Amino acid sequence: MALHSGSWFDSKWIGKIVHFESPSCSWRITAKLQERETRYLQSEFRLCGFYSEASCTFICEDLESSIQAIMKVRMQIPYIEEDSNSPIPSSEQALTGLSGRTEREIQALSGLTKAGCSCTPRYITSKHEDQGAGDWIPGGFLEYLVIEKVEGIKLSHDILDSLNAQQLIKLREAFKSSYLECHRYGFVNLNPNPENLIWNDAQAKCYIVDWESWCKKAKWNNAEFRWWGLEFD
Repeated sequence: MALHSGSWFDSKWIGKIVHFESPSCSWRITAKLQERETRYLQSEFRLCGFYSEASCTFICEDLESSIQAIMKVRMQIPYIEEDSNSPIPSSEQALTGLSGRTEREIQALSGLTKAGCSCTPRYITSKHEDQGAGDWIPGGFLEYLVIEKVEGIKLSHDILDSLNAQQLIKLREAFKSSYLECHRYGFVNLNPNPENLIWNDAQAKCYIVDWESWCKKAKWNNAEFRWWGLEFD
């Protein structure tokens, strides 16, 4: 295992083939899109049990059909060490079983897919593995989630700032429609960030992605526009 050098998912991941059992399929990773990490201090791990993790979003392709999809990989990583005199061995940091974020995202996307939701990526497959002896956290989680690659542009604050009033109105109407569709099926996304929206202007469709945190709500509130960065200046 190499020392961490700024990326938990280096170039060795490109070309990696991941096999799944339910359903039986194999996907090859072809491109890296985005990497994130959530790290906690040694004291936070000792006192609260907070575990650190890194996640990465890739483009992948099915080995049989060459259809493209999105693969999200999440793995446990070491905490930030504060006291080098009393470190906890990496194997003793291991969180066994499926991580909470992956479990919640599978619940949401599989449920929305079964319901026939038109504004979220279709759930395809997933799996959990334990990291090996040569990995960052032996026995820690290593998880894979494959979902549909929807067509459109990933929004950002810069993209939203470039829209004129008419374009923003069109986007807001599509977002509200998508929000209410997910709500009808029992899921409301609790990670309001424009980067979790994919906008297909040609089809006037706003896809809601990244379902690691969700719940149910009673009704629509126009404040959602502000929380998701879609308010007018």
